[in-house]
Amino acid sequence: MKLKVGVIILGGIIIGNLNIFGTPAIRTPYVCPIGGEKFVDFHIPQCPGNKFVMFKEKFTNAELKKYEKIINGKDYREISKEAGKYYYLGRFYELTKEFSDKEIGEAYYNSYYFDHSENQAITKEALQKGINYLEKSFEAKKEEIPWKLLNLYAENKEYEKMNKILESVSSKDLQKAANFYYDLTGIELSNGFERFKNKIQDKNDKRMIVNKALKFLQREIAEDKKEITEEQLLQQAKLYRELGEKTKIDRLFAKLDKKYYKAVSLFYMDEPENFLGYVYNEQSLSTNNELTKSINYIDKVIANLDNEIKKSQKSKDYATLKQRREERGDALLIKAEANRRLGKFNKAEKIINSISEQDITKINESMFNGIKQQIKSKNSKVVQYIPPKIMY
Repeated sequence: MKLKVGVIILGGIIIGNLNIFGTPAIRTPYVCPIGGEKFVDFHIPQCPGNKFVMFKEKFTNAELKKYEKIINGKDYREISKEAGKYYYLGRFYELTKEFSDKEIGEAYYNSYYFDHSENQAITKEALQKGINYLEKSFEAKKEEIPWKLLNLYAENKEYEKMNKILESVSSKDLQKAANFYYDLTGIELSNGFERFKNKIQDKNDKRMIVNKALKFLQREIAEDKKEITEEQLLQQAKLYRELGEKTKIDRLFAKLDKKYYKAVSLFYMDEPENFLGYVYNEQSLSTNNELTKSINYIDKVIANLDNEIKKSQKSKDYATLKQRREERGDALLIKAEANRRLGKFNKAEKIINSISEQDITKINESMFNGIKQQIKSKNSKVVQYIPPKIMY
């Protein structure tokens, strides 16, 4: 069973997704500088009639005279009507012979990702042209990490070239290199915005990418020389899980500070903290052994909170006392959920009945009532979690 959580709207109103330049996608009236056609379009507008792409705000008369000849020329007019604006822009850049390889390559990169042409031949051509031009740009000037080229290599399954560049330049930004490989694994569920269009299908390729992601992540942690973050911890665990290395997950967690125990408990359950009863992967549910480990870690959280509550009571720090009680209530809810999953309904019922509703944070009230009802009806099933899509 799948649950679609819905849409998160940021900024109060929906005005469309952010486009590639970080500008809100709002339709605006324009006048085409060649021909005077009036129309409405998004950022980087394209004149509907002559297909000229307004790639900047102002043009000189000399530029417009030259550009008019190009867009009225045979080569430009032969572009398929199924092509998107960024493909037209890439072809335009080629025909003017005044733009750099990087600019042309980035236009085709944008075409591949954002034109959404139904003509697969055009999409494939945009991918290949993007690679060709960005390769030439990188070969000429190897000062920056060519992230767009690396993305296109990944899309085209040119992993050898991709790995070679990342191995040679990753020291310039190890964190981004680690994130690149991690994103490429496709481990995280999508919220509607995916870095890569093509998912890795080949098992050997997938294993290679996961190992690379783990290698670069661990290098990042080692070179950072700071305390591991919760994100880094869970990413390592997820990569180990993808590789089937369950023993290494246990070893990773065994050395942790107590502040990560709740995150570890939720990891073993494979459930989001604010959506208990929903799992990240219903095709690979936590085993009874993993659910038992989840309970062991959340028990440690509860024990620590019990001590904090006693200290707050003794010092009469009532603000902290309220906060710790709410944290304890949320931890008990996790423990009740793990027992429900194990089919230990009597035990789960005792736990959830021991929680005072005033000790549950507001955000978890409905979840508390839902789990309580499932326990009462002796239901141990879970639902596939789907992240809410984010709109700006």
